[in-house]
Amino acid sequence: MNDIHIPVLTNKILEYLEPVKNKIFIDCTLGSGGHAEALITHGAEAVYGIEVDERNLEKAKERLKQYENVHFIHDNFENLETIGAKILKKEKRIHGILFDLGLSSLHVDEAVRGFSFQHEGPLDMRFDTRTEVTAADIVNTYTLEELLFIFKTYGEEKSSYRIAREIVQHRRQHKFATTSQLADFIANIFSKGKPNFYFKRHPATRIFQALRIAANREIEVLQKGLEGAVKVLSITGKLVVISYHSLEDRLVKNFFRHQKTLGSLKILTKKPITPDDEEINRNRRSRSAKLRAAEKL
Repeated sequence: MNDIHIPVLTNKILEYLEPVKNKIFIDCTLGSGGHAEALITHGAEAVYGIEVDERNLEKAKERLKQYENVHFIHDNFENLETIGAKILKKEKRIHGILFDLGLSSLHVDEAVRGFSFQHEGPLDMRFDTRTEVTAADIVNTYTLEELLFIFKTYGEEKSSYRIAREIVQHRRQHKFATTSQLADFIANIFSKGKPNFYFKRHPATRIFQALRIAANREIEVLQKGLEGAVKVLSITGKLVVISYHSLEDRLVKNFFRHQKTLGSLKILTKKPITPDDEEINRNRRSRSAKLRAAEKL
């Protein structure tokens, strides 16, 4: 889903996956098609791109229309085991699988998606608009205990209880409908109404992350996707995952370690690979990216 161009990590993806003739790859987060294009232009036989967001998928199709060996799949990568089984019937082997878990600019920059409090828009946050639960549904209907769990677990927010309590009290009279309503409400909790109060980081940042993760079941989906990847990846095939926050990276690290103890994976990255300082200065969105890679045994 991510279309942030990070040269250091793109080079590492190519280094680990080694796209050459006769090699088949699955890009589980096709986004606008940048990684798939890199794999194809560096020699991959075919790339199967999975994308849950229909608008991202259409964007990728337009970008990659000249490549007959890129195949598009409108689905969620939590279904990777089933998707991979179908691919294996045709291709016989899957040589590499890539997950890039970052948000695409389409999600961040388009107000209508409701992912960012920097743009006024509906409190939506769904990657797949075919699903029913929006961020607004969570904020306006979940219990105090459920909100506390989401904010604390997915947002790692120290003030989770305070924010959840205030939201529950406020929504009795006024429901939250837009990104700015929620963001301004959370900011006001900490600024106590002072108009010139300065925040080093907006206090709604972790709450918005938590709501996005909950609305899209991201942790559950990632776990299922990784499990599916190990099942369909061919022996000596490579699995590469780029994460963008500690919760995701911790899950990937622990999954790799567990699979290592089972004898299913060999870990290729002792520590996660990150962008260099020059790239971070050039592209602030890349600063939290961490790449981990493993080989199927």
